[in-house]
Amino acid sequence: MPSSLPSHASKILTSLHPSASFSLSSSGQITLSPPGPTYLYKTSPSPALQLLGEAASLEHLTTAAPGLAPALLGQGEDDGHGHAWTLSEWHKLSRGLDDARRRQLARRLAGEVHGHTSENGKFGFERPTHCGETEQDNTWEDSWAEFWGKRRIGDFVDRIAGKDGKGDRELWKAGRDIVERVVPALLGKLDIKPALLHGDLWSGNASYSVTSDSPLVFDACSYYGHNEAELGIMRMFGGFGPAFFEEYHKVLPKTEPAEEYEQRVDLYELYHHLNHTLIFGGSYRSGAMRLMNRLLAWADKNGV
Repeated sequence: MPSSLPSHASKILTSLHPSASFSLSSSGQITLSPPGPTYLYKTSPSPALQLLGEAASLEHLTTAAPGLAPALLGQGEDDGHGHAWTLSEWHKLSRGLDDARRRQLARRLAGEVHGHTSENGKFGFERPTHCGETEQDNTWEDSWAEFWGKRRIGDFVDRIAGKDGKGDRELWKAGRDIVERVVPALLGKLDIKPALLHGDLWSGNASYSVTSDSPLVFDACSYYGHNEAELGIMRMFGGFGPAFFEEYHKVLPKTEPAEEYEQRVDLYELYHHLNHTLIFGGSYRSGAMRLMNRLLAWADKNGV
């Protein structure tokens, strides 16, 4: 982090606060004198795909639902010292979300974010984004089943076990069966439009902003997909409670066929178990296998 605010960021803030001076902390927090809004300056060594993917995510989220995510004020691929940079709002956060705030978040997520569709009508995103430390392949696809099978489940199974499966034969075999049997059966028939997703909306990436007095989401890794794909990690880690899901589905009812909703959310949760297996290994592999075995048992029972 630079010791003083770089000129490219200072120029943006001066246009907003012509009479203020700015102080940059070692954590990237920017305070004003006289006191005013607080901002956040981030840098990362170029090419900084994760930082710039997060910046693009903030732009899309702010377009869809102004105020639901920190607004991005500026970004660049080179600050003159080989670092990419972003400048955004900083928010003071409360300790969490009570049921009333969860319902408020659910309404905004379902009605605004998930109501925002891709301009090209395809599934994917304009650039790679990172779920945790893992780069996501967001190559545009016309088919949601193709995107989820190839760019999500299949890609991560290959990264964990190798394209030949030699790194983990059991997981690779189950993953291939999921891609070839379960994904087409559950997702191929859906009549959906590509909805903007946060991409990593576990409870640690959602809070209540004291600054704006409203729910806030952050640390996004967005792409356009089936709105229910957002719900997989929410169920994996919990923290949103029945009030959130009740309110969410008042705005966006379960996609038809509704009787396969649980299997779809299992399939979407599986992606995050695979990602955590890739990053951490250990118990997350058993969670991935449990979900795959359950989905394959469903496929066997239904003659898929």
